[in-house]
Amino acid sequence: MALQKNQTFHPEILILGFEDLGEYKYPLFFLLLLLYTFSSTENLLIIFLVSKCPRLHSPMYILISNLLFCEFVYTTDLIPVMLHHILAERPVIYLLGCTVQLSVSGCVSMVDILLLTLMSYDRYLAVCEPLRYSVLMHNRLCVFLISILWLIPLVVCTVIFYFVINLEFCCPLSIDHFYCDFTPLVSLACSDIIPLVSYALWVSAILTIIPFGLIVLSYTVIIMEILRIRSSAGRQKAFSTCSSHLLVVSMGLVFVIALYLLPRSNHYLNFYKALSFTYFAVTPMINPIIYTLRNQDIKKAFQATISAVR
Repeated sequence: MALQKNQTFHPEILILGFEDLGEYKYPLFFLLLLLYTFSSTENLLIIFLVSKCPRLHSPMYILISNLLFCEFVYTTDLIPVMLHHILAERPVIYLLGCTVQLSVSGCVSMVDILLLTLMSYDRYLAVCEPLRYSVLMHNRLCVFLISILWLIPLVVCTVIFYFVINLEFCCPLSIDHFYCDFTPLVSLACSDIIPLVSYALWVSAILTIIPFGLIVLSYTVIIMEILRIRSSAGRQKAFSTCSSHLLVVSMGLVFVIALYLLPRSNHYLNFYKALSFTYFAVTPMINPIIYTLRNQDIKKAFQATISAVR
């Protein structure tokens, strides 16, 4: 028999991902805290530099700062709660908090892939249409497109939030993961989940397959255009304008595709959890390094900011 309606809104959900840590509890806590602190500092620093330095007020850096803001929100949505669960005697989260967590992470993930798609188009224009770039992609248009990219996932995830928070559960709830994941939570419901699952599948397909196809198409055209350049110096300069983004896209898509395609059976569960842990804890720390490692504009902006503080 399903729980009464006034009980379904706030049931406790037991998070089992950190069971049996034993002597690894505190090392894992400090490792995760270090990763979160380092990645947050990196992301917020680059966002600050882009907002304060006029030389970085261009579509490419506006897109990068939005992408890193997504990384910051994503890790902040997950890691502080996980740090609490590592040290807690009984790691639980209420349904409302769980629904907020999966809605925020889902929304930010959608924005992330849409931003990567827009960045691919931006790099296509920079390489293939350099003379018309300032007309086809300027700051005002870029901000408008980014606003649309945030609005669409926000509406989508608001609908998902409404569906999930109104599910009925009829047994003690537990999720064998580090955080509130959509599939394990919905599978615990004893009410009809077909409308929610169908909606989520269609949204995932549209907002994953189409952007993926556009990214592949953009970089296919970009690579073909680079190969037409006769001088090696010209090819190297053209490739350097999109190499960091291509690396971030490739790494992100490999993780996302692997997480989607990997079976959720008990045989693969530990590997799935390890892969997802790496995705949300490590990649937000690596991405800012990739974008800034060989980026002279950001290095000069950082040096100018340090000089101004002194």
